Amino acid sequence: MPQITPQSFKYPLFDIYLDYLKTAFGLSIGLGGLVFGLNNTFSQICFSAILIIFIIFGFHSLRRHRTRVTLDNQQIEITDFKQRKILFKDIQNIELRYYGRPVKDKENDQKPKGVLHLVLKNEEQKLTFDSNLYGFRYLIWATILFAKEYNLPLDPSTIGNMLDIGLDPEGSSEMPDPKMSGI
Repeated sequence: MPQITPQSFKYPLFDIYLDYLKTAFGLSIGLGGLVFGLNNTFSQICFSAILIIFIIFGFHSLRRHRTRVTLDNQQIEITDFKQRKILFKDIQNIELRYYGRPVKDKENDQKPKGVLHLVLKNEEQKLTFDSNLYGFRYLIWATILFAKEYNLPLDPSTIGNMLDIGLDPEGSSEMPDPKMSGI
């Protein structure tokens, strides 16, 4: 088995700063509508809903900004507002799922846009990582190696998604660049 070097991964800051701008824009619309909008119940409900949605979106952006994923030979750990880790020997289930968005007027060779989620589960918890994370392919590659070492079964959907991104589920793929963003 190739040597897995300790790595640390984060989300791209440009995307996070763009999300902060979107949050500020949405909050200004929501607050502006509440302060300067019509004084009826329907408009207050609508602008309050906009405000709540963008508060949640801003909290999610802040969580992604604080997220740090560390990987070594024994475990994977994610730290955002709290710290969670799973030892590789304790993993019971590995899932790699694709969540796509429809594309209008798609050409034949164009792939649909979407995001991959890697889910690692043990008895107590599950950790979820999305493909926007820097080093995501390296994370999947390391997971494949540990799945092979501990004889974890992979479902057909997970195997298909691994093959789609160019990683062999049998563990014979070349080590991807750990600093490469996304998939």
